[in-house]
Amino acid sequence: MPALVLGDEEVQQLQSIANSRSYPHSLVQRAQIVIACGAGETNTAIAKRMGLTGMTVGKWRKRYLDLGMDGLDDEYRSGRPRTYDDDQVAEVINRALQT
Repeated sequence: MPALVLGDEEVQQLQSIANSRSYPHSLVQRAQIVIACGAGETNTAIAKRMGLTGMTVGKWRKRYLDLGMDGLDDEYRSGRPRTYDDDQVAEVINRALQT
């Protein structure tokens, strides 16, 4: 388990996310995980306290170590390519608004 050292500015930024009621729950939870990791808690202790698995805590610890604050965001997931381009979507919206 790699050590996670947080600076004062990082802690403040993470605290504002962790205490937010407007951010998605997943982002708030990830910020709470990183704060606990920075406080020196083990993955197992954090997982037990938050009702998560140790793998989940380890994932977010590693993502934060590798990518910083950007690591808390969801990764891009590939999927089926879009069927309609932006112009077609705009045309349908305009048509719907005019009728």
